[in-house]
This record gives sequence, C-alpha cells and structure tokens, in this order.
Amino acid sequence: MSKQREATALPLDATGIEAVEEAVIADLAGRRGATVSDELTEGGSPARLVRIDLPDGGAGVIKLLVDLPGAVDGHDLDSFRVKIQQIAKVRQDAPGLGDVYTELSDVFYGSNWAAYTMPFYPSRDIAEPLRHGEKPGAHYEPELGTILDTLITQGYLRERTSIGPGHIADVHGDRLSRRFWLLQKYLPAQLTDADRIVINGMACRNPLHLAQRIIDDPSLTVGVDATWLHYPVHGDLNTRNILVTDEGKLANRVGGYRIIDPRGTLGPWDPAYDLSKILFSLSVWDAGLRKGFTIDSARSDEWTVGIRGGNYPEYITAAHGLLPLLRTLPSFRELTAGDAGWESRYLLGHAFHLLAEAACRLSDIKKRTNEDNDTALSPIDLATGHYLYGVLFLENAVQQLEASGSIDHEAALARLA
Repeated sequence: MSKQREATALPLDATGIEAVEEAVIADLAGRRGATVSDELTEGGSPARLVRIDLPDGGAGVIKLLVDLPGAVDGHDLDSFRVKIQQIAKVRQDAPGLGDVYTELSDVFYGSNWAAYTMPFYPSRDIAEPLRHGEKPGAHYEPELGTILDTLITQGYLRERTSIGPGHIADVHGDRLSRRFWLLQKYLPAQLTDADRIVINGMACRNPLHLAQRIIDDPSLTVGVDATWLHYPVHGDLNTRNILVTDEGKLANRVGGYRIIDPRGTLGPWDPAYDLSKILFSLSVWDAGLRKGFTIDSARSDEWTVGIRGGNYPEYITAAHGLLPLLRTLPSFRELTAGDAGWESRYLLGHAFHLLAEAACRLSDIKKRTNEDNDTALSPIDLATGHYLYGVLFLENAVQQLEASGSIDHEAALARLA
C-alpha cells in the first residue's frame, strides 16, 4: 500500500531530516536514471522506502535511513548498516534462501546516512487475508507453514551454537533497560515510574523492575533460557516482513514470497525471538499501527487499553494457532528438540517485544494514520498502547515463571481477549 508522506509532530527532533532524505533519494534515483514513483509506508521502521521506475521499464525500491539522534538501537544508523551486511551474509551463506531473501542491487553510504536499492516486489504481506476475514486455514497457515519450514531447514538449522544461562537477560532484559529512558521521557510518569499499576483489571509491577530482576536473578529464567543459538536468518520476522509475491508458486513450494528487512545481526541467534515477532504482530502490533489504541485512566494507577475498534478477529485466531502450526512442522521439532524452555521463552519474548516496540514508536519519523478514517495516530499514543499491553503480558508471564518455572500457552494468551 502506498500513501503520500506527510510531515508530523514527533517526540524526537527530526528537524532537517526530511530535506536530507529528499536530496539523497533524488540523487540515488538519478544515478540509476530512475524517477521516484510512490512512497511505501507499510514498514515499522523510520527508514524511508520509495518505489522508483527504472529506464528499462522495471521498478525498484530505495531504502534510506538518515541518522536521527536519540533513535533507539535497531532504529539507528549503525543497525541499518549491519542490516545491509546481514542481507549479503544470508544470500552468500544460504543459497537455498537466495530466491526468497531480499536482494541488494546497490549499496550507498554517506557520512550521516546509508541506503540500498532492491527490486520492487508486487506483493501482499502474509497476514493480509486475515484482515479481510479469511480463516487462517485458507491461505495464511499453509503459506506461513511452507515459508517457516524453508527458513528453518535452509537457514536456522545451518548453525547450532551452545549457549549458557543468561541469554534472556542479555537480549530482552538489557534491551528494555537500554530503551527505558525514552519511555520515561515521553510517557506519563505514573506509568513508567510507579512500582505498580492496574491494567485492564490486572495489578502489574513496573516492567523495568522485572527486567532488572531477570538480569540480577538468573534462577528465574534458568529453566526457559536458550540451550542453543542458531544461524541469524532474520531477527525481526514480523508479518510485514514476509511478503507473498505469487500464491501459485508458494502453493507448489517453489518460491512465491520474499523475506525483507532483517534486524541487523551477524552472530548466532535464537529463533524463538523471531517467531515471537509473528505472535507480537498478530496480538497487538500490526492492528495497533493500523488502527491506534483506546487508552483510558480512571485513576493515575488504573488504566485500560484496547485496539481501537478491536483487533481483527482472525488475527486472534491465528495468534492462538501459531504454536500449534509450528508443532506440525518436522523441521520445527528438529529445531527445538532438547530445548525444553522454547515455548516459555517464545511467550516471554512476546511480552518483551511489545515493551521494546513502545520505544520504537517514539523514534519512528513516519506519519501513521488510522486505516478507517486517515486521522493521524500520535507516536506517544502508539507508544503508550504498546507499553500498556507489554506490561500486562510481562506481568502475566513472570507470575507464571514465579509459580511454576514455565509459561503456559493458553494462560499467556488469555489476555488477547
């Protein structure tokens, strides 16, 4: 979907960024003799994404990130430059993914920016049929199962590295700690500084305190920590980064899709992190970015949160069905064999992704609008919605860890209703 980009008021100071972007995009398009066609706004990062029409009649895409001081890790220029390296690494190391992974046509670096070009793929995101009310079993589940089976067999399973305790603390706990300053700067203090708040009727502890506890007390997650890390296939496998380009080819397992926009990581990786990104897309993130949130506070310590107009019903069905779908894949069973904590780590990662995303909403300079009426969605409201949901899911997950040392799938997802 393409929309004209508009200016918007943002928490971070983006003064002068758009002028730099426009100049760089014009220069890069000119180097290929191309003309700028459409702005592409489906992504969840602050990078500019524009379609260009090439002299030979084909189409390409320029993806550009200009350094934005204060952007969180993952949205910053250093991470973007590593994304380019990761694309090149995967395409070189994993030839079985060559036909479905993002291509690099050209790579460009400036003093305060970086960009790459790739072919334009006429496509839809993997979850689009669900938004139109189609049952997951019609297209979404068969397509996703085929795609994940390929990513596992041709990607993740290429490498297996033993890892000691503390990985959850290093990856999730530390990420929230690094980003929390941005939440404290722009969200209400009664949300970020209070020891406890009530969200949708559930008493919740401060998430920074829970993250610090996980960092300080490895015994809390010792039973669910990663046993092995695997090949770094992606790192940000949300549903908007899985594009269906040809349903016929995909149905016959001969391509028909593209995996785009990896996180920017070159070292061994936990697939639970990636697969919980799909869950996070279905539970809150994708609908939240398209519709916004309803947020209310009866008192400073009592809050309610929901997705405006409600989540797409089939997203909820698909969220509950994601783990059962994974279990049907022999490659997934091979990937997780001997890793007793995989399911709990996947569910804990889902909660941490929502909290990390709250900070991302504050360092994204794209304008977001409600899909139904095109009204602007405030970055602070988007951050607050993700934060409240993240606090809710993290409290649920940690309570289960404290009680039994593991996290139950249905109990963790009960809050989706």
